[in-house]
Amino acid sequence: MQGVPLAVITLGSLLYSVTDERDWKFIRDSEIWKLEQKENDILPALKLSYEHLPSYLKRCFAYCSIFPKDQELFDIDLVYLWMANGLVQSSNENEELEDVGFRYFKELCSRCFFQDFSEIAGNVKCKMHDLIHDLALSVSQNECSMVMNGTQQIPKSVRHISFSYPESFVDQDLPACLQILQNVRTICFLNEVKEGISSERLTNKCCLRFPYLRALDLPFSEFKVLPRRIGDLKHLRYLSLYFNRSIRRLPNSICKLQNLQVLLLLGCMNLQELPKDIKNMINLRWLSITTKQKYLPTGGIGCLKSLRFLFITDCENLEYLFEDMQGLKKLRTLTVADCKRLMSLPQSIKCLTALDTLYIVRCENLDLTMGEGEGNQYVIQFSLQQLELRHLSKLVDFPQWLAGGCTNGLKVMIVEDCDNLRKLPECLQNIASLQELRIKRCPKLNSDTLLKTGEN
Repeated sequence: MQGVPLAVITLGSLLYSVTDERDWKFIRDSEIWKLEQKENDILPALKLSYEHLPSYLKRCFAYCSIFPKDQELFDIDLVYLWMANGLVQSSNENEELEDVGFRYFKELCSRCFFQDFSEIAGNVKCKMHDLIHDLALSVSQNECSMVMNGTQQIPKSVRHISFSYPESFVDQDLPACLQILQNVRTICFLNEVKEGISSERLTNKCCLRFPYLRALDLPFSEFKVLPRRIGDLKHLRYLSLYFNRSIRRLPNSICKLQNLQVLLLLGCMNLQELPKDIKNMINLRWLSITTKQKYLPTGGIGCLKSLRFLFITDCENLEYLFEDMQGLKKLRTLTVADCKRLMSLPQSIKCLTALDTLYIVRCENLDLTMGEGEGNQYVIQFSLQQLELRHLSKLVDFPQWLAGGCTNGLKVMIVEDCDNLRKLPECLQNIASLQELRIKRCPKLNSDTLLKTGEN
């Protein structure tokens, strides 16, 4: 029978989390096993696994039904989409919502609702099995909908919607299936939004019809202009223009989105500059950018005190980052990748007190020494758990400041394709917390250092 192995694994995961014999008997004697099973019905074991989820996981799982089968999903995307829609809650005011969301994700993984895991730069990528996806569709049909054509019937109660056919927006009016909806919170386009679809028309429709929108996802779009009206979406928490290679500027009105938590501009290869008032986006927690700027000015990103994740990628002209990093007291992850002209990092990076993950990749001209021995004005204030350095041809001696941030709590260190690296920091031999050390294709690395590190 199709899906039996999955059903066995899922049921096993459920029973593994149940320690009371009475609960085992309750599952064994459930009426769900006695229901007549038709050919395309959801398997009873999968239904049971869902029914035994806590309510907070049921909502998060159901939300995943807006993505198509075989869609690759990243944990960080799911967590922030859940957060944008109020699906992540904590009774502990000292607990980061991101940590709660990642815990939700791990719980769903442990119960086998996701599969095919891999990791990219610290983010987990996964998929949903076809039968699990069918289950998600069946339990979410009144709240979530994946629209395949413009005439599809959608319940009025639907709040989260995805489209696989953005061509429907070529028409002047909204598709008929959207005109009856009142409370849409998520709009996600699964295919490319082509240039023929007016961005002005598209976004204006969303702004006018759905003023309470929480998440707007426009990946691989090709429009050149994002209209000023985007600033009217006062409740928007999540905005993605991921890999729009045509857009050149963002309207400054986007900076009115003071509830925005996520702004994804990764892959916007022709974006000339970030909006001048980006400092006003005070609730941004995840910012991912690609820009043609030569430098990132002070008084911009450095003012975003709520920022937890910052990805700076594919900035072909970028030579300098902003100098006022010391204001980012909550920044946890910093990724700098494919910035081939980047020359140095600011001294203020040492003041990122919450930084635990640092990725620096394919920055051929980057000098990480920061003028060591010249009377540095900042003292290291972070303690890394994960460090990845790859394709850094100017890295010769491991920087002392970076070694200082690795002495307490480092779990993962990856150094690859650093052709001129001569030695690793001596402190590596004494880091008891280190779980993974991966060093590849560093031909000039001192073999004695490697042996000593390996022995310890």
